[in-house]
Amino acid sequence: MLFSSFKLSPKLLEALEKAGFRDPTPIQRKLIPALLASNNVIASAQTGSGKTLSYLLPALQLMNPSAEQVEHHYPKFFILSPTKELAQQIYEVAKPFVAALGFRAVLLQGGGKRTDETKRLERGADVIIATPQRALEHIEARHIDIKAIRHFVVDEADMMFDMGFVGYLEKIFAKMTERSQKIIISATITPRVVKLAKVYIKPLKRIELDPPGKIADTITQMLYPVVRSKKEALLAWLISSNHLERVLVFVRKKELADGVADSLKEWGYKVGILHGERMHHERKQSLLAFREGRCQILVATDIAARGLDISDLDVVINYDIPHVKHDFIHRVGRTGRAGKEGMAITLVSPDEIEQLYDLQKVLGSKIKEVIIPEYAPKEVKARGYLLHPPQRKRRTPSTKKQTSGTAGINKKGKKRKTTKRDGFKALDAAKAKSKKNTRKPKNK
Repeated sequence: MLFSSFKLSPKLLEALEKAGFRDPTPIQRKLIPALLASNNVIASAQTGSGKTLSYLLPALQLMNPSAEQVEHHYPKFFILSPTKELAQQIYEVAKPFVAALGFRAVLLQGGGKRTDETKRLERGADVIIATPQRALEHIEARHIDIKAIRHFVVDEADMMFDMGFVGYLEKIFAKMTERSQKIIISATITPRVVKLAKVYIKPLKRIELDPPGKIADTITQMLYPVVRSKKEALLAWLISSNHLERVLVFVRKKELADGVADSLKEWGYKVGILHGERMHHERKQSLLAFREGRCQILVATDIAARGLDISDLDVVINYDIPHVKHDFIHRVGRTGRAGKEGMAITLVSPDEIEQLYDLQKVLGSKIKEVIIPEYAPKEVKARGYLLHPPQRKRRTPSTKKQTSGTAGINKKGKKRKTTKRDGFKALDAAKAKSKKNTRKPKNK
């Protein structure tokens, strides 16, 4: 199946060919026809499966002026993204296709001057890509006529909830007309997202390509048990011993990201940092340096786990297990994208074992474990098994005779469940018998 089978505009097909896209991915094969038929859709698929193009192409096709020159640029296509980095990435992906049809795209995000964005909107824009808070600011200031929007996309919808943006979403949905096409898309569709969709989107078509917890078969996963105090040393050893050239390291907390990055710098590595406390231009510079190969390692919080497409990223290392288990899927999904092979390494210390069990329930399988004796916890080496507990033997009913004549027997002569009370009766009987046998004889 080729993109040409979707009957897209020749200009869009030409732009696809220039960008190197020929065969649509599975999610694109399902989602593009559904959106071209003007359906409202909620969809999920593996991260790295090509979801951005799957909603971008049909919306632009439906907006296509059929070869007539665009004279009035006003917003028709609105895309919401939870983070600035993802919004920037969508904007970069969209630019050649938007330009091919003579449209204009505008990026709205925090960190820049709102007055500059207002001027760009005044000059005219057909496609708007924005973060939720900045989008609502422009809507309420009447810089955007939300009722004129024909196609509305919420990308990485579950992350909108995790980051506390649901209030912005509800306000934007409430201002839109029913005639606009609404699309909610993410790697994982949670019950909260479905509930929101059912309130504001009717009718609604659901497309789910992969079950929750599904990780691409092209990704090899490995788990390394490690003493927490030796995590940084093991991380550096893995990078050097495997000669890893581009490594994305995920950590839970911003403070930890800074500490891990500093340690890696002391070992002589070129390291970039990406988390919410850093200024927008600093985050942008770190991501750009990593993409261009000017820094070998990027240490990031889960702000980088969603949607970021870093080409030819061979390895992702989870320094720890994320608070939100589905974020693990998004972390791992930064590698092995678009059918390419990738590797995901997870470091787990003894205090994270319960979280590991919970994670493996979500994944539906165990991660292959590798033991490096110098770094592994003593429990792992001493017991002869890895971080998974041994199978417990089922207890079999005791075959020992009752020490008390009536313990475990009811009045009808049938066996009943033995209780603690029966045990105490047996103990008292044994004590009494022992006392009787050891009693001294009386003097005659």
